[in-house]
Amino acid sequence: MNILLLEPFLSGSHQKWAEGYQSHSRHDIRLLSLKGRHWKWRMHGG
Repeated sequence: MNILLLEPFLSGSHQKWAEGYQSHSRHDIRLLSLKGRHWKWRMHGG
């Protein structure tokens, strides 16, 4: 199964979880992310 994982805040625990999920899954997981900055701006813009 192919999975596209969208992560708008790749930093800290979000990064650990996404990379752990990607490395321990038997599925093909592609990670599409933004760096972990400007969090407040992204929350208001979303």
